[in-house]
Amino acid sequence: MNINEIIGIYFSPTGGTKRIVECAIQALAERFGVPCRTLSYTTPADRLQEQHIPSDALVVWGTPVYAGRIPNKTLPFVDQFIRGNGNPMIAIAVYGGRHYDNTLSEMVLKAKQGNMKPIGAAAMVSRHVFSQTLSKGRPSEEDLQQLRNFVNQVQIDRTDDLLVPGEVAPQTYYTPLKQDMQPAKFLKSKPSVDVNLCTRCGQCAEHCTMGSIRMEDGLPQFEGVCIKCQACVFHCSTHAIGIHDEQFLSHIQMLEENIKACRPCEFYG
Repeated sequence: MNINEIIGIYFSPTGGTKRIVECAIQALAERFGVPCRTLSYTTPADRLQEQHIPSDALVVWGTPVYAGRIPNKTLPFVDQFIRGNGNPMIAIAVYGGRHYDNTLSEMVLKAKQGNMKPIGAAAMVSRHVFSQTLSKGRPSEEDLQQLRNFVNQVQIDRTDDLLVPGEVAPQTYYTPLKQDMQPAKFLKSKPSVDVNLCTRCGQCAEHCTMGSIRMEDGLPQFEGVCIKCQACVFHCSTHAIGIHDEQFLSHIQMLEENIKACRPCEFYG
């Protein structure tokens, strides 16, 4: 088929997945000599934008890994944005070093359900959003060059099914663990703000992926669903926001103590 446009679609609360998707689509744009553009479904404002995927576009879709899967609260937006006309699609799962588990297999399934043709997939390592040290410095320039090399050789007109690791129809999620290796229960925990550090800038509310932060008298009020995406923490320039739940912090310590190996990126296709 003739490729006349490259479209990158992503969910990227702290910018890591966005950076990786942009790297891939820029390499593909150079390969085919066509323009590229992005569609984000990260924030409520992003999800209001009009999206149109022409039948002659090659799609690169990136998502971070949450509990070994596509973040479950984003699935309605996935169904909204991953809709094509038989478009070839490259799936990119971005994870912090533990594992991507069933994410790629779920992405392949969702792409097929959205009438896209998976032709390639990558599991890319990026700094874990819970930790300042876990997978620090990833993706490296070497990682990104491997991604460029991969998308430059992926077969666009493949007719066979793309095979990736994981359950064909994923049902299970990873259970986060505490330092004692018992389940960590922090699903309902939410961020809090240090009023002495807060500058009342409102960046946390603007970047909240679930639209769950309301500003009142200049201070953020954390209401509604929190998916621990760390967007509010990442975009707070004064470090006034954090999640201080003991089980959440114990999970971070477990990750930092047990995930020592520097995982390679993986490519399929």
